[in-house]
Order: sequence, then C-alpha cells, then structure tokens
Amino acid sequence: MTSDFMVDGARIMAVRRSRGISRRILANLVGCSEEWLRLIENGARPLDRLSTILRIADVLRISDLSELVGGDVALPAMGAQGEYDEIGHALLYPRRLSGEPGESVHRIARHVSAAWDVWQRSPRRYSEVRRRLPELLVMAETAPLDEEPAAAGLTQVYRLFSTFLRGCGQHALALLAADRGVAAAGRAGDPLLSAVARAELAEVLIHLRRYGDARQLCLAAIDGVGQAGPSAIAVAGGCYLTAAQAAAEENDVPHTEELLHRARKIGESLGEDRDDLHAPFGAAEVEAQAVAVAVRLGRYRQAIRLSGEIDPARLRARDRQARYFLSLARAHSMERDAAGATAMLRRVLDGCPEELAYNPQAARVMEQLRLVDCATTRGELREITLSTRLRRASPARSRAGSA
Repeated sequence: MTSDFMVDGARIMAVRRSRGISRRILANLVGCSEEWLRLIENGARPLDRLSTILRIADVLRISDLSELVGGDVALPAMGAQGEYDEIGHALLYPRRLSGEPGESVHRIARHVSAAWDVWQRSPRRYSEVRRRLPELLVMAETAPLDEEPAAAGLTQVYRLFSTFLRGCGQHALALLAADRGVAAAGRAGDPLLSAVARAELAEVLIHLRRYGDARQLCLAAIDGVGQAGPSAIAVAGGCYLTAAQAAAEENDVPHTEELLHRARKIGESLGEDRDDLHAPFGAAEVEAQAVAVAVRLGRYRQAIRLSGEIDPARLRARDRQARYFLSLARAHSMERDAAGATAMLRRVLDGCPEELAYNPQAARVMEQLRLVDCATTRGELREITLSTRLRRASPARSRAGSA
C-alpha cells in the first residue's frame, strides 16, 4: 500500500467513458467488482494500490499517470533524454559538408538499405542503427536534392529515424522525422514511397493519441497508391493494418474488424510475404497484427488464443517478431499469467535482446510482472531485468571509451 498516489475516481470515469468502455467491462478487465469500481469513481473509496492503478492505466491505454493522479507521475521511465541528444541534434541541426563532393545517389541507397537491414534483422539493431543514423543523414542531405532518387534516399533515412525513435518512445523527435520523411517523399515523385512515409507518420500519431488523424492519413495513402501490381497491393495492405491499429485505439470495433478484414484479403491474394520499401506485409504479418489489435482492444484472452495459430518464424523481420512477442507478453501479464508473460519476454531476449532495453512497452510489462511477484518466475524475471540493464549500459560505456 502507498499513500503517494491520490487517484481521482472522476478522472477514471471520464477516461473510461471517452474510450467507450462500460464500468462492467473495465471491472472485468481489471479483475475487480463493478460495485468496487463504482465506489472508486464516485470518490467513496480510495484507490492507493500501485498494482491496481497500473492495471487500470494499461486497460485505459494511459501512459502518463498524471491523467489519473494529482501530480506529474509517469509510468516507468525508459532512460534519460540525454541518451538521444546525438540523434536529436542530428535531426534539428543537420550538418552539410561544404566544399566536398557528396556521395553518389546509388552509394547512398546502398548505405540506407544496409541500415534498414540492420534494423530489421540484427539482434543489436538499436545500438547499431543509432550509431549509423547521424552520418547517414549527412550523406543523404548532401546529395543533389533536385534529383528524385536522392529525395527517395532521404525519405528512407527519415523513415528509419522515425522508426528508431518511435521504438525508443521518443515520439516528439519521431514526429519531426516522420513529417520530414513525408515532405521528402513528395519530392521523390513515388506514390508507394509516399504511402509508406505517411504510414510511418500515422504510427507516430497513434503514439501521440491522434488516432483519427492516423486512420485518415492511412486511408488517404491507400487512395494514392492504387492497385497496380504486387508492390502497390502490399503497401496498401500495410496501410490498412496501421489504420486498424488506430481504430482499435479508439475502441471502434466495427471499423477495426473491417480494416483487418481488408488487410487479410490482400494478404491472401498476394500469396507471399513481401518487404517492399522496407515495409513488410503478407499473411503472416496480418495475423501478427491481429494479435496486437486484440491487445489494444483489451481482448487479452483472444490475443493469446489467436497466437496459437501463428508461426512467428514466418515473420520476415526480427523487429516484427520482437514486437509480436511483446504484445503477447502484455496480454499474458494482463491476464496475470506471469509464466506466459515471462516466456514471451524470454523469446524477445533470445531473438532481439535490445528490444527489452529500449522499448517502453517492455519496461511496462516487466514492471507489471514485478508487481505480480510470482514466486515461480521471480528468478527468471530478475535475470531478464539484469540482462536488460547491462545491454542499456554497454552502448554508453562504448561511447565513453571512444571519447
């Protein structure tokens, strides 16, 4: 018990209603009685258990506890802002090499493609991409901007900036990068590239709770792509999946299911898993995203059930696998299944260990499991946490040693 959290029950009720969730449903998801929740919302009973506050915040998709608590209290911090100073500085103050010839467009394209491959497939993708991004932006910025191929390369650099920052929970910087990516894509004159850039911007907007804007952005991107060829169809399918995530955050179940259905039809029609413009899409991606959608809707048991029909090895990119296992870890933790959640965290650690060190969702899941304090998983969770801390510390030590 702690008295540091003075929760306003009226705020819980207001957020619950804005999400379109009934008191009975919220009570069931949290694991309490409807009468208990009524007393909390009416201010007749205090709520001062941290574990219950965190569970309510997760169900209501609240990342900042100040929405419920009288004070600025954030969910588990993911590290100091200073860790991203170099990346932020590169975005805000791009260097241009004066008096030196820039790299050729084709050479830049190879560097960009290699960086994307690292992000999608390396177990050290966060530290490796973080090291490459500033110089990659310098190369792309010094290319001749009046050439469409150069603009296409710059678009992909900004997309990677945004994807990396979004993965780290740095959404303000991600928004800046994604917006610049959309602008660069407009100069590239490629509808497919413009669509994937808009889809990345939509992903950032979802994290910033601009769900309606994110959905409309994806649907507009789909209209601009058309259906000419497998690449266009796959890009449109990916946009449908992002739009479905936005609809799920709005608790708009009918439209969420409709958008998922459209994506599923496209995945089935393709008959293969694709990775056009470093934007994976296919039948396996659709089913993995269906699990993530169920988690966003608070349908944790459904997410776990759906996972039984999925072969994670079919997901083309390591980053997609990591996010899939993290979604399942969250579902298990919300069902108070510490063993299941810990097993999923172990899968992430085995395949992409830096995901646990940098991804804010991973930190929230581990915090929830610590609060559950299951005796059978306590030792393994401690081991995973220690490994995560060591991996976060090692890049800092490397930078200090090279200074």
